[in-house]
Formats: sequence, structure tokens, C-alpha cells
Amino acid sequence: MTTININELMESSGVQFGTSGVRGLVKDMTDHVCFTYVSAFLQYLAKQQSIQKGSRIGIAGDLRSSTPRIINAAAAACVAMGYEPINYGFIPSPAIALYGIEYDMPTIMVTGSHIPDDRNGIKFNTAQGEILKPDEQGIRSQNITVEPTLFTDANGLVHQDYLSTESNDAELNYIKSFTD
Repeated sequence: MTTININELMESSGVQFGTSGVRGLVKDMTDHVCFTYVSAFLQYLAKQQSIQKGSRIGIAGDLRSSTPRIINAAAAACVAMGYEPINYGFIPSPAIALYGIEYDMPTIMVTGSHIPDDRNGIKFNTAQGEILKPDEQGIRSQNITVEPTLFTDANGLVHQDYLSTESNDAELNYIKSFTD
């Protein structure tokens, strides 16, 4: 087992906190780095008593080529931490955030938003909405224990596919918010 401090991971990986989550060059956002950041988010929520083992965690992403891999790393972190990742597919950031708020579920959105395609990001949402600066500080203070056997090489590729079958519930809920 390896223990990783998130502040140290920020320095060593180049993947830094930005608006509501972390951003970096795709080459720096290895599965290992993404897994560790998502684990820190989940551990922080558990310490805040916002989630408990078995809680559902919504995950979605944008259409960047690196997004499916990062979504899989996020799902792997959920499974490793004892939570149930729910795959909401490729939808806009507001759609997954709204769904999480309406259904009292933390969500993770893999998106680079407006930054160049050689970069990507992971937005973290509590069941109340986007993380705030105090949440960011709480996530940054986490020490995460990672099982090295989850990863196959220096790039940190996860052994297997952790994504569940895609649900379109968040997408339909978002569309309904405009049509009702």
C-alpha cells in the first residue's frame, strides 16, 4: 500500500485545483492521479458524513477523447472506496450537477470545459452543488492509501473496466427541466 498526500500529488503531477475541481494536461492526468483525486473527494465527503459505504456516486463526462479513460478511473476509485458509481454518460456539466442536487447524490463530471483539448479536468459536486473553497481545502488535506496492484504500468492504467451500464436518467431530467 502507498499513502499519497493530495498537496504533494498536486506538486508532483502538475494536476492542480481550478474551478470546482482539478485540471491538467491529459498526459499528467494518469489513471493513478485521477483515481487518487477522486478517492480524496470521496474520503472528504465520508469524513463530513455526507456519504456512507454503498452510497451512489454519479459520474458523467464531456466528449473529449481522454474523458472515457478518466471516467473509468473515477469509477474505479468509487468501487475501491466502497461506493456505487453510476454512469450517466456524456452530458453537459449542469445536467449531472442538477441531477445530483435533485436526487441528493454527489457527482463527478469529467470535463475540460473551455480549456484546450490537450487538457482535461474533474469537477466535484456535493449533493448540494459545486465544491466550494473550504471543500477544496478539505480535499487537499486528505492522505489516500492506494493499492499499487490496481494499476498495470507507469501510466497507471486500471486493470479492468469499472463503468456500469450507462443510464440516461440525468440527461432526461435535464431536458425535462427546460420542457416542463
